[in-house]
Amino acid sequence: MTGSRTGLSRSLTAIAVSAITAMVLCSCGGGDDPSGPDASSPPSSPEASESTTAPSGGGGTAEINGATLTAPAGWEVEFEDSSYVLSAPADGHPTGLGTFNADVTLASDVNELAEAAMPGIKELFPDAERLKDVTYGGTVFFHLRGSSDTEVYDLYGAVVGESEAEVAWSFNPEWVTRDEADEFINQVMPSFKFEG
Repeated sequence: MTGSRTGLSRSLTAIAVSAITAMVLCSCGGGDDPSGPDASSPPSSPEASESTTAPSGGGGTAEINGATLTAPAGWEVEFEDSSYVLSAPADGHPTGLGTFNADVTLASDVNELAEAAMPGIKELFPDAERLKDVTYGGTVFFHLRGSSDTEVYDLYGAVVGESEAEVAWSFNPEWVTRDEADEFINQVMPSFKFEG
């Protein structure tokens, strides 16, 4: 498990940027009503469930504040430092991971979230860009993408009720191509659900 995180130290910095973005949005004024098809109010403080991880990378479901992601067999799902870490199958070498969290936000929509996140992502990845929004489980997510010699990075974020659901993906380009990273992401992101 530890080996799968080797060479991905910059992802921790990116996660910190995401956390700072969330704090900034919580400290500034919010918009009017939350928008989106799944708008309803979650609990006011983060509540994480134990993952349903099977031993030895049997996949599992991560749930925080009514937002869930499910990883297939071969993945590992662990709760660490108030977020879930979904580790892609290692296959003998480090590949990558996704960090999933959902916490209270004052942002009113994905545009506000993306605009707040982009400056921090640009600092880490000068080539960062915002791609077309995507919908998973009836929820619209922004999609930011960047890369460097040591990391392939994707950030997805959405407003669900009064929470921000965020998944930061980091892959080691030494072992994973961009297309392979997208394949790993597409094994998990379509499982997103929000039940408030």
